[in-house]
Amino acid sequence: MNDECKSFSRKNQHGNAMIYVLIVVALFGALSFVLARQTDNSESGALSSEKTEIYASTLLQATMQLKQAVEQMTFTGTQITDLDFITSDDASFDVGSPVNKVFHPHGGGVILPRIPDEAINEISADPPARWYIGRFNNMAWTPSTANDVILTAHQIKQDVCARINEKLTGSPTIPELAVHTVKEVLINASESTAGGNFELNSAECAVCDGKPALCVKDKAVNAWSFYSLIATE
Repeated sequence: MNDECKSFSRKNQHGNAMIYVLIVVALFGALSFVLARQTDNSESGALSSEKTEIYASTLLQATMQLKQAVEQMTFTGTQITDLDFITSDDASFDVGSPVNKVFHPHGGGVILPRIPDEAINEISADPPARWYIGRFNNMAWTPSTANDVILTAHQIKQDVCARINEKLTGSPTIPELAVHTVKEVLINASESTAGGNFELNSAECAVCDGKPALCVKDKAVNAWSFYSLIATE
């Protein structure tokens, strides 16, 4: 090989090596960016706007599906007072007629989706973060003084809570319960060691008055929960 060919070959080798170096640098930079974003998210606990939107929509959709199923049950003859919220993990789930059982495939047929772990911010395990439903309280502004059917997504993240309210009311503002805790107002007393069944009225939450669904803050434990009125007599 003559000197000119050798020189050309060395230039090619140097050029190729430089390209490889640039590729490695670019890949390392991209990886560092991704890892930095993951670290930021894990440290702050904040969700991206896309995930916040997805989780807020998921919770809202679940309440609407449940409400529609209960309305269908009452349309076909089930009384509000006969609604049974027993779940499949209960030994009595298949005992007796399923016609009034909201979550039975031969009753209401409702499948309530699990609250995504990433949307949960559990501050207290009394009661733990999850869905709660039942006839254990009255919203003061409903037509009857009888207990209403209320569904609550307990202890969700603040940004998900704010997005729910923004979708429902146009404002991300989250009102606080003024007197009692969420577990005393929006969750069946039997689910907690210190439940209450206190009425949800304007003294408790003035902003909640007349609103069938809203996300509220429990200032006692600094937690957020989303309630929805499913049915009323």
